[in-house]
Amino acid sequence: MSFRVRLNKDIRSFLSSLPRSHQKKVGKLIDHLSENPYPSRARFIDISSTNFEIKKCKGHQTRFRVRLGEYRLIYEVDELSQMILILKLDDRGDVY
Repeated sequence: MSFRVRLNKDIRSFLSSLPRSHQKKVGKLIDHLSENPYPSRARFIDISSTNFEIKKCKGHQTRFRVRLGEYRLIYEVDELSQMILILKLDDRGDVY
């Protein structure tokens, strides 16, 4: 069961401004999330020798944040429509 992923225009713009290597990492992460959007107990996923830390956002049942080095990605899972909404992708200090 695969989830659809939705990115808004601002996130697409920010993503295109990132270095190519970071764009590839984000792409691999999004592919992984579409298959399994919920973090495991370990909270780390390893994709192509890159570790991503995923944590649930406090005060939200279906919102998560992923640590991508100096960047953060915030997403929400909508089970009903089988969709992952990428809410924010920005520098670590600016995302919250």
